[in-house]
Amino acid sequence: MNMRSALFILAAIVAMSHLANEWVNLAPPSGLVWKAAGIVLLGLYALSQRAWLAGAALLFCAAGDVLLELVFVYGMAAFAIGHLFYIACFLEWGRILGLNKRDFPVVILVLIVSVALMAWFLPGMGDLLIPGLAYQLIITAMVCSAFIVKAPMLARLGAVVFMLSDTLIAVGIFANMDVPPGSVWITYAGAQIMMAWGMSRVAPYRARAKRQTAASAA
Repeated sequence: MNMRSALFILAAIVAMSHLANEWVNLAPPSGLVWKAAGIVLLGLYALSQRAWLAGAALLFCAAGDVLLELVFVYGMAAFAIGHLFYIACFLEWGRILGLNKRDFPVVILVLIVSVALMAWFLPGMGDLLIPGLAYQLIITAMVCSAFIVKAPMLARLGAVVFMLSDTLIAVGIFANMDVPPGSVWITYAGAQIMMAWGMSRVAPYRARAKRQTAASAA
């Protein structure tokens, strides 16, 4: 096992370990450090793989993890920036491997589900109406971008699970309904682990594309 693989495994374990804080309830700042640590390590793993955009996305999400506990809307903003970097990641895959016309119906389904969720949450949004709608638009665009290009299946699945995690948060905040304990963190950490691994495969494909371009030009 090389150092990069070891870093990924450590990052995944640390990220998932924060699930225990549902019961331990470690006070800040220790709890916040624990919450962000695994995602930071995933970001460092992505950067070590030269997946710069994915690394930036993960680090902004780690900042969002902390900011959500301090000023909720700032946390939303950090996550929104993270999703913009993820969109850039998927567009990079599209540049390398091309568009994925086969899954266009999935994009339509994601849009329908997103609109239905917005309609459900709208009455309970209150002061978070504008940032909430903006965030929903951005994460929907992120998931759609995952399916309009040819990208690793694990990264695409991670995008869907990320949206599920955020939906569970919104159900608790805007619909005032209980969600299963630990479900938000399991889906969130799982999504980030899948995204970090899937997106970090871009460097070999980029190198292959350069070789093919050079061969065709020769």
